[in-house]
Amino acid sequence: MQPRSRLDRRTKLLYAAGDIPNAVKTVLAALFGFYFYTSVMGLPASLVGLAGGIGLAWDAAIDPYIGHISDRARFRWGRRHAFMLVGALTMGIGFWASFAPPRGLSTTALFLWLLGTGFVARTAVSVFQVPYLALGAEMSRDYDERTSITALRGFLAVGGALAVGSLSFLLFFPNRTAGVDPKLHHAGYAAMGLVVGAVMTLLSLLVTLGTWRWRHAPAAADETAPLAPGRFFASFAECLHRSSFRALFASSTLFHLGISMSAALSIHFLTHYARVTDSPALGGFQVAFYVAGLAGIVFWLRVSRVMEKNVLYLLGTVATAAAMLAVFLLIGEGHALGTGNVRALVVGHALVGFFGSTLWFVPAALIADVVDEDELATGQRREGAFFGLYSFGQQLATGLALLLTGVLVERFAGLVPGQAAPSAQTVWRIGLLYGGVPAALILAAAATALPYRVGRREMAAIQLKLDQRRSSSSWGVLAAHPPDPPLAPRE
Repeated sequence: MQPRSRLDRRTKLLYAAGDIPNAVKTVLAALFGFYFYTSVMGLPASLVGLAGGIGLAWDAAIDPYIGHISDRARFRWGRRHAFMLVGALTMGIGFWASFAPPRGLSTTALFLWLLGTGFVARTAVSVFQVPYLALGAEMSRDYDERTSITALRGFLAVGGALAVGSLSFLLFFPNRTAGVDPKLHHAGYAAMGLVVGAVMTLLSLLVTLGTWRWRHAPAAADETAPLAPGRFFASFAECLHRSSFRALFASSTLFHLGISMSAALSIHFLTHYARVTDSPALGGFQVAFYVAGLAGIVFWLRVSRVMEKNVLYLLGTVATAAAMLAVFLLIGEGHALGTGNVRALVVGHALVGFFGSTLWFVPAALIADVVDEDELATGQRREGAFFGLYSFGQQLATGLALLLTGVLVERFAGLVPGQAAPSAQTVWRIGLLYGGVPAALILAAAATALPYRVGRREMAAIQLKLDQRRSSSSWGVLAAHPPDPPLAPRE
């Protein structure tokens, strides 16, 4: 299968749908995970953060290794698809179990349940997601087509996140009793985990089978090297040696640290700081965010045809930070837009979704270009290693964010588990942790990305040299092994 040919729409669509399960898992875990275990199950915030941090540290550790071994694995079902199939079959079970702990567990048992189910869910998603991302870089080497593939993937991921982010409030946490927060009902979480887990598994299987003809995409000759631990760490270091990837790796890690802190506190922020608890309103915020995100992907994809992708990335990070800071400074008790201001919150969520949508598809396209830069320098194609490291940075940031959020909410903000009416100081500090601190981290992410240098002109030169090298290699093979002469005609 040669990745130089243009991909048809059906193939692009089937591949792009593979990011929906991860997006769904990420959104629901961020929206409900911290709130469920602290406010519904009564687990101390520091323990929730610790469990999340440990689980994501494990996730971060295995992602690069999964990428490394999928680069070199030789399975009948393909080096990427064998992993994708295993991950698809197990991710739904882990997700459901994480939202269905038995009632009456002790604090220690509940902590261990959260830790164990988190291990299962995160490992399964990583086993699918890392090879899946690497597969996308193998399917096309065209500068603009790569962007269109990742944009479509981001579009569908945002669409999936929109569906679960908005409908989850209405389907699983409908308003039943006036004055009672519907998100405190335990049964809704188990039902959500079961339904969404099944959807995640079915979609992942569809993508795996739908891209089956790509299971034997060509690999570089070096990728037949043994799976020695020393080679893994050497590959790790070599990837980070690329200055453009190093800048993007550090930037994306900081960005996800900020956005994950904010996401973990979103319901706490809306409930206590903005004073909005109505399920239709909360669902409406998700609709505003993701609909604007969908529109943003379409808009920014067109912009990417005339603007460098790294510049677009910088624009998205700075605008996202500004919108988050504005929400913190304008919303809340004593601020210009006050509390309970649903319209202002809808606009704020929409702005963050529109500008932040660049981060749904641009980084993957940037990494795919770095893979070509690396191949020119080393003669190796290491999509799995690069995307594994990128995922490692995301998971490391998310784990650290959960750990910091748990500790800061308990020790800095002073939130007591199950407390219905926190003090004014606690509420203000929740707002700071939701908007102010993440905005600063995201601005730092923008500054860290400045050294990235692989643009359209550089990629054209890299692709030309790679094509010349491949052409020379092909002639070398023909010279060493000339084809058999044609048979002489019969007399």
